[in-house]
Amino acid sequence: MQFRSRAGNPILNLKSIQMSPNIKTIVDKLLADVEIPYNDVDKLNEKEREILANIAQKAGINDRLKIPTPKLTQQQADINRFYVLQGELQAGNDAIELIKELKLLLVKLMGNNTISRPEGSAVLHELLLLGY
Repeated sequence: MQFRSRAGNPILNLKSIQMSPNIKTIVDKLLADVEIPYNDVDKLNEKEREILANIAQKAGINDRLKIPTPKLTQQQADINRFYVLQGELQAGNDAIELIKELKLLLVKLMGNNTISRPEGSAVLHELLLLGY
């Protein structure tokens, strides 16, 4: 299976995959706009759940598809850490280590297109205004 946008372009960070019958059942129901019962998701193994969670996140259909995953992916953990650091900075914590970690994480998330360039530039601009 290969993922493409409505314009026919490949979706960033979604590689072509070989679908298992379990994932195919769920994708068919998504395309038919049918509710997906928990039993279908429960049949998936951990790797299939991670694949489906990644698809849901990149395709912007998290609201239609709730996939319980036992652990956060590294990307989700990075995003969570970024927002925690950003919140700490806004709350007044201006420790040098915090700002350094925030900048490094921001560059990493911008590099893998998790955070858009305009959003990342806005955060960097905010840091410059604060004197960092």
